[in-house]
Amino acid sequence: MNKYIIPVLALSCVLSLLLVNIIKRLAIDFGFHDLPNQRKVHKSKVPTMGGVGLFGATWITMIVLNAVGVAEADKSTLRLLSSSTLFFVIGLIDDVRGVSAKSKFIAQLLAGAFFFLWNKNDLAILFNDIVFTNATLTLFSALLFAVIINSINFIDGLDGLCAGVSLILSSALFFFAILSGKWYLVFLILSIMGSLAGFLFFNFYPAKIFMGDTGSLFLGSMFSMIIMLLSYHMTEAWYGFVILFTYPLLDLSLAVVRRIIGRKNLFAPDRNHIHHILMGKREKHNTVVLLIYAINIIFAGFSILTYLLPSPAVFVPYVIFTSALFIYSLIKMMKNYRRQEDASGQ
Repeated sequence: MNKYIIPVLALSCVLSLLLVNIIKRLAIDFGFHDLPNQRKVHKSKVPTMGGVGLFGATWITMIVLNAVGVAEADKSTLRLLSSSTLFFVIGLIDDVRGVSAKSKFIAQLLAGAFFFLWNKNDLAILFNDIVFTNATLTLFSALLFAVIINSINFIDGLDGLCAGVSLILSSALFFFAILSGKWYLVFLILSIMGSLAGFLFFNFYPAKIFMGDTGSLFLGSMFSMIIMLLSYHMTEAWYGFVILFTYPLLDLSLAVVRRIIGRKNLFAPDRNHIHHILMGKREKHNTVVLLIYAINIIFAGFSILTYLLPSPAVFVPYVIFTSALFIYSLIKMMKNYRRQEDASGQ
């Protein structure tokens, strides 16, 4: 199976390049643009819905692999396709007409619960001799979907940021999938990686197209489902997945904290995410994106090392690094918040 790794990556990358280029042209022709505003970084309208290319390249690759007998579709693959298609459609509608944040959140909870119930005979209910009931795991699955999808959506704020971070996350998940021995997950993750690499050609600063909610909801849903399925085969790896997603989870947590402190709607957009904090008022787009890439590569390294060498020698540096990032971001966030409050008071 190893001999197919490079061809699968190449196929999904080429498909992504072709599809995203077509979508970019169609978005321009039909007027599907992301318009600049005070909260956003870009200063001119940019075509959106690049996520259509991500979705298409990923699943066309999997269809080809099934057709040639490399990765035959089973019930798990079909469930992944069905569930990701749901979020693809929701994202597409949101990019075209708009969908309220509350409606998307409810859909995430319901889809997470449904995905577990659909797969409950294939997902573990026993962990370290502790038996979890179906009701408990259904609730956990619903929350997992909502948290992962929103955390991925929240980091989609700079050119190339969400796609690049997702590529790093996928690379680490590829490692875990190899260890699990589940090749349908290996090839699915490779398909996602290739599609992200092709998309980044158009999305890195200055972006020629954005993925939109079509892309971020698709990626978030895929990561949620892959984590659930890998957790069944590798129950002891759950903490590795938490460490891997530290950056998006940290950004999501800070967003919830500042909105509670500011007594604002939890779904209200703002300009105080970690990438905004690192960006500041200076024009250093690529520098900030590359810095966040490096941060996520470090977390990916901690994730893999913690699984392979579970010891304080790995965990303590992770806690120190995460705490430093959290404290720095929190201090900067509160300063920005006070500055905004003072400006509104004037």
